[in-house]
Amino acid sequence: MRMPGVWMGFRRLSILDLSAAGHQPMVFGDGRYTLTFNGEIYNFRDLRARLGEPQLASSGDTAVLGTLLATLPVEQALERLRGMFAFAFWDAEREELLAARDPFGIKPLYYRHNADGSLWIGSELKAVHRLSGSDSKTSRQAVAQYLRWGAVQAPETLFEDIKCLPPGHLLRWKQGKLVIKRYFTPAWPSQDDWVADPAEQRRLTRETVLSSVQAHLVADVPVGVFLSGGLDSTLMTACMKHLGQSDIQAFSIGYSDDAGVPDETDAAEQTARHYGCRFVRERVSAELLESKMDRYLQQLDQPTGDALNTWLVSEVAAQHVKVTLSGLGADEWFGGYNYMQLARLADRALLAKSPIGAVTGSLVQLLNNRIPQGIKGHRAWKALFYAAGGAGQSTAEWHAHARTIMPEADLRALMNLRADEPDAWTYDTPERNHLLAHLSDRAPGSWLNQMLLLETETYLANTLLRDNDATSMAHSLELRVPLVDREIFTLAGRIPPDNKLNGRGGKRILRDAMADLLPEWIVNDRKKKTFTLPLMKWMRHPCWKDRIHDTLRAKACRERGWIDPAASDRVLERYEKCAVNTKAAWPLSQAVWQLFVLEGWAQRHL
Repeated sequence: MRMPGVWMGFRRLSILDLSAAGHQPMVFGDGRYTLTFNGEIYNFRDLRARLGEPQLASSGDTAVLGTLLATLPVEQALERLRGMFAFAFWDAEREELLAARDPFGIKPLYYRHNADGSLWIGSELKAVHRLSGSDSKTSRQAVAQYLRWGAVQAPETLFEDIKCLPPGHLLRWKQGKLVIKRYFTPAWPSQDDWVADPAEQRRLTRETVLSSVQAHLVADVPVGVFLSGGLDSTLMTACMKHLGQSDIQAFSIGYSDDAGVPDETDAAEQTARHYGCRFVRERVSAELLESKMDRYLQQLDQPTGDALNTWLVSEVAAQHVKVTLSGLGADEWFGGYNYMQLARLADRALLAKSPIGAVTGSLVQLLNNRIPQGIKGHRAWKALFYAAGGAGQSTAEWHAHARTIMPEADLRALMNLRADEPDAWTYDTPERNHLLAHLSDRAPGSWLNQMLLLETETYLANTLLRDNDATSMAHSLELRVPLVDREIFTLAGRIPPDNKLNGRGGKRILRDAMADLLPEWIVNDRKKKTFTLPLMKWMRHPCWKDRIHDTLRAKACRERGWIDPAASDRVLERYEKCAVNTKAAWPLSQAVWQLFVLEGWAQRHL
């Protein structure tokens, strides 16, 4: 749709109001306002009723959102929304564009503010980059962020002049000038507002989780679920069944016999039978995965080390449904990651946070650099390392240690960073530094809550949510995350930290509150389940070995200048020489995979 000086376009995945009346861009106010909107507003029926049941052209949520934005100041409208969204709203009378992204970053939004004042925005980085043409310059800092954390950190992207609007932010463009402000800042209360009574904690948790899942089931098409062998996806399935969903389709990805790691799809099938689901799985082999890589890299919006599993299961699900639920968010808000138990040990041991901890921490770091990788990976050594201060002396340092993919020394070597260019390896952003500076204000009285807020604004937003949206939408599948919801976030802040993570494990309140809805093998299983493709072994397969060599030793890669060719060759050779089942193979395989995805993405998108 073209307006004076403005172009707006939209490619629709029809979920609500499947008729032509739901098409976008959608016009309001006798042509004054135009809206394009990606996402779902789950409380749109309640909002419609509060608007007085106006006569709208469409029965879906887009019509309600547009009417709300045309009726209320944008900050008030945003406060009323429950859902995932990124939208652009043009006011022709004021010649002003408003764009916003949901509070936690479920839906993406990219923009470029040009030198002449014009603005380009889109839900995919590659769309904005295509408008930019050869004018966009790649960002050395973003490459460093990707290698360090496994993903580029918002608001940065792989291109210096294209930015990602951070979660919970509002963009206002008028007469060539751009103003960005934050409308939602995640924060949790102090101990005074925690729910003390365990029975009340369980009641609130049960009601809030069921309510959120119920809200996320709104659709005019069937809704399926991703199902693995762990708690989070089982919880989604259990809630769907409890809420009266009679025909649930569950989807899972497993491995062929050559994987060398456990295949959890049998456990997922057991859970599916327990709830009477129709179960669909695909078992992937090294050869099958390699045959899909060209399409995966082409559809990848930004390089990432963490998205392939979701892309694969989304491909399976998209053959049957348009919408699926995921249990994403439980680990980030209820303390489900294994490294959090190590941080809990460091907090309780006191040595790590004491002045002596700075000395003992340096000593165990030196020792850590010299001992075999097999010892480094042992649980006892990890516990000693954290307790002695090796991972740092603060919540922020523990979190950074756990989330670091590539140590700084390896990063410097791969990027051939010189001492006289310090800014080139600045893999942190001002936004992260601001978060660290205000962490204790936003989560007072609890190291765990501070850790979970760090997860919310870094790994959850910049890796998990970003990648899940990009890889599911690549298959025209809408992925919904009921546990990443403002009501769930508020609940998590009111649950005392010891009832989220304690000696019995993480996510305790979820297990306790929903125990009667879950199979006993899920309730009693304390081991954290992670879905990880067996790339450590598969990359030794001849078809993978040839592909990786061709990619990392291609002329384009050598001339691109991102990675030092000699350093890249050393990493590849070390990985190929080490025994595949040793602890040393894991970090080396991660490094090779990161480099392969980065260059594979560049060859297809630059």
